[in-house]
Amino acid sequence: MEPETDLKFGNLYYNIGIRAHHWIVSGRNVEKVSHTILSPRAQIALKPNWKKDILFRLSTGLYQQPPFYRELRDSTGKINPNVKAQKSFHAVASNEYSFLLWERPFSLTSEAYYKKLTQVNSYTLEDVRIRYSANNNAEAYVYGAEVRLNGAFVPGTESWISLGYMETKENRNNQGYISRPTDQRFKMGILFQDYIPNIPDLKMYLNLVYNTGVPGGSPSYADPYIFQNRLRDYKRADLGISYIFADKNKTFDKDHWLNAFKNLSVGFEIFNMFNNQNSITNTWVRDIDSKNEYAVPNYLTSRVLNLRLQMRL
Repeated sequence: MEPETDLKFGNLYYNIGIRAHHWIVSGRNVEKVSHTILSPRAQIALKPNWKKDILFRLSTGLYQQPPFYRELRDSTGKINPNVKAQKSFHAVASNEYSFLLWERPFSLTSEAYYKKLTQVNSYTLEDVRIRYSANNNAEAYVYGAEVRLNGAFVPGTESWISLGYMETKENRNNQGYISRPTDQRFKMGILFQDYIPNIPDLKMYLNLVYNTGVPGGSPSYADPYIFQNRLRDYKRADLGISYIFADKNKTFDKDHWLNAFKNLSVGFEIFNMFNNQNSITNTWVRDIDSKNEYAVPNYLTSRVLNLRLQMRL
């Protein structure tokens, strides 16, 4: 980040910019409409003259996202060329702290953010189908925080743990705030890597993920205010074990068969090893007699065994 300003208590970095968009919507039986938007943004960072290696950042700006073709189509398929860009005012505060623990390098990154969204082009999600309202009929907000610690818990490896919280809601046509499809709330992730001390080329990783459930969506053309249910929590554990036969740190005699490889490793991975039934969306089924809509979860892949061979000549 440039330029840099030297202060008595540290160094101050700042970055100021502006982004412009201009686009035209036209087509057969579609009114020709042009749009122009400006998106200013700024970021400052402060590195104090402390013994501890800490960097503070503050970012803000007005971000505007021009609509894609799909966002111009309403639920009936009609094109609305007057759909405006969604606006989002961002405010993000973060810091990075680098330190030594057990005589090994670690870093702690934390971030808190708030976003105020206007001219929101709301949408509904059914299975994998996204239907936009195409009329900028909502306002919304997003806020949350995340903390991430990464470093060499085991010498010569990189592992991390992260915790996060996010809430996002929208208000459609002044009906009140409801959860947006991406309202995930709590999430946690852990990646741990290790190896056998007497056999350092035999490596292992363990990946753990836990997320609270997101909203389950609503049927097409239905009022999302009626269908405010959530999917079950997402839980997953992956395990991988591999052995490195050759890499840049190994040298072999010219006649050795591994001398032809710059990199060679063999291993296996078990994805979702506890076979959790995680769902990603709902398919809505209508009962003919009662006219009620029922949510049928769409489940993700269950346990998978993957054999992996990597080589580079």
